[in-house]
Amino acid sequence: MARSRANLVVANRFDAVSKRRSRKQREDLGRDFRFVWLSILVSSSGDGMFVTAFPLLAAILTRDPVLIAGITISTRLPWLLFSIFTGAIADRSDRRKLMIGADVARMVIVGALGAAILFEVVAIWQLYVCAFLLGICETMHVNAAQAFIPAIVKQDQLLPANARFASAQIVSTQFIGPPLGVAMFNVAHSLPFIADAVTFAGSAGLVAAIPDEHAVEKPTTRFRDDVLDGLRYLRDHKALRRLTEILAFVNFFYFAAISLLVLYNDDILGGNKVTFTALSVGAALGTVLSRFFIQRLVDSRGTTTTMVISMWLWAVATVVMAITTNAWVAIGSNVILGVGTGLWLSLNTTLRQQLTPSRMLGRMNAASRTVSWGIVPFGAAFGGVAARLLGLRGPFLLSAASMVACALLGRRLLRPVDDAVNAMQHDQSG
Repeated sequence: MARSRANLVVANRFDAVSKRRSRKQREDLGRDFRFVWLSILVSSSGDGMFVTAFPLLAAILTRDPVLIAGITISTRLPWLLFSIFTGAIADRSDRRKLMIGADVARMVIVGALGAAILFEVVAIWQLYVCAFLLGICETMHVNAAQAFIPAIVKQDQLLPANARFASAQIVSTQFIGPPLGVAMFNVAHSLPFIADAVTFAGSAGLVAAIPDEHAVEKPTTRFRDDVLDGLRYLRDHKALRRLTEILAFVNFFYFAAISLLVLYNDDILGGNKVTFTALSVGAALGTVLSRFFIQRLVDSRGTTTTMVISMWLWAVATVVMAITTNAWVAIGSNVILGVGTGLWLSLNTTLRQQLTPSRMLGRMNAASRTVSWGIVPFGAAFGGVAARLLGLRGPFLLSAASMVACALLGRRLLRPVDDAVNAMQHDQSG
């Protein structure tokens, strides 16, 4: 009996050591991934400077709220108009070269804006043009990058790879970039834009350092047919269609509320600039924290259960935000909201990559984003109307109700996803 217990202890220790080794091997994502990850970190830091300095510059050029709002529309419009086409291009071309080209184009665009500011010849229409062109380049870079990741990491490394990408983007865009952007803008209005151009050059250089061995197969079909194939693939794949539907629903009501965050902070929480910044940083912090336990959660609970957990985190956070008047409680709820977002986005991205053939990744990702990101401006407009009719708490109450409903129906909503995950695991084990 003693010997069998000793053998069991030894076996358990060996199993634990094997799991640790497997986890370490899975976390070592290789040189190519590190270069792409660094490129995202560098360029996203520049993005953080840019998104902070851009509205400050716009406010100097005009005080018309309609003109300032038009900049946001100019930035988002390319996702509605061009995403599906840049996705098709990503499936027909060398994705590595597309990422480099998009970074170089963004370097030129932002550099030209910085020069215009430096020589004091900048006008509001230039901001519209700059925002629109940068939006087009963003659709190209994002579609190519997410289709590129499966080519540089193994299938079982996709989840930690996507979690690291999400963390890098959040940390650089919301922690590193903004304070640098404000500080540089105070020194010289052109400085954050010139610095952003330099980060795009650095990003392009890092991606260029990756061996040129990840090109897609030469296309044999017409471009128009490729675009339609991406839309059909998303429409006909139950799991991918359901993921897109859920995210579009969540984004609509989430941005209906969050677009009014500055008024929520001032009028409901009685906050100031510190609490407003903390609300945004809180959500970013939650997203970063999720990266450290998402793999273990998926290993122990499964993919779809983890996604249901993210829905409940959203529900709890939005209910608290809808009813509280305490700024620090709202900030804490935003951390919870960020954890849910981090879990969902990493799993959503990974599932799209796992369930989609490499030749279709660019188009499918583009089709999904056209729906789930393209709906954001409409959600924001709905939130503004709801606030006028129901008061400022109205959009937050509607957002909370929609998140609770989503969480309650989570298992049923994710059934096609669960079926697809089980089928994929069965094929891998077979």
